[in-house]
Amino acid sequence: MFGKRIALISMLLMLSMILGGCDTAAPQSPTVPNVQNENSQTGIEPGKTVNPGQDTMTMTVYFATKDAANLISEKYVVPKNSHPAQTAMELLIAGTKNPDLVAVFPAGTKLRNILVKDHIAYVDFNDSLVKNNKGGSALEILLVGAIVNTLTEFHDIQKVQILVEGKKIDTISGHMDIGEPLSRSEKIIKKSK
Repeated sequence: MFGKRIALISMLLMLSMILGGCDTAAPQSPTVPNVQNENSQTGIEPGKTVNPGQDTMTMTVYFATKDAANLISEKYVVPKNSHPAQTAMELLIAGTKNPDLVAVFPAGTKLRNILVKDHIAYVDFNDSLVKNNKGGSALEILLVGAIVNTLTEFHDIQKVQILVEGKKIDTISGHMDIGEPLSRSEKIIKKSK
C-alpha cells in the first residue's frame, strides 16, 4: 500500500509539473526526480531511467536499517541540475525501494526550502516533521543523521541547520538537540563489508 501511495504521488507530481510548465526558481515543495538507483533494479519510479546521453550526477542518500541501529548509503544517478542538495533531500523524503532499509521521515513531511550559505545548509521542512514524528531516541538520531550525512556528501556543505516552518527548533521529538548547525556523524553509518 505504501508503494502504491508513492507511485500515485509521483505520478501526480509529474503531471502537475507537465501542466504547470517549467520554472527556473527552486520549487518550494519536493518533486520526485527522474532517477536510477544504482543499488536496486528500480529507482523511485519503476521503469523510469535517466535518458541516454543526458548529463547526470551521482548522489549518496542515507536510509535507516530495519533494526534502527545504523544508516546505510544508497547511490542514485539523476539528471544534472542546479539544485543537487534539494534533489538529495527529495530522494531522502521519497524513501527507499530496498526492502532491507526503511525511510526515516514521518508521513506528510515536505521540503519547504533549502539554502546553502557559508558552508552551512539551512534545510526547512513543514511541521509534519515534528507533528507526525512517532519515533523514539534511536529514530530521531537516524532521521537527523540521514539529513545531515546526505547533505554533507556535497563538498560545499560542512554543517546542516534543520528548520521547521522557517524557524530553528531545539529538538524534533525531545531526544536530540538540533538548535545549532550539525556536523556529519560517521559513527552511525554502517560500513559495507
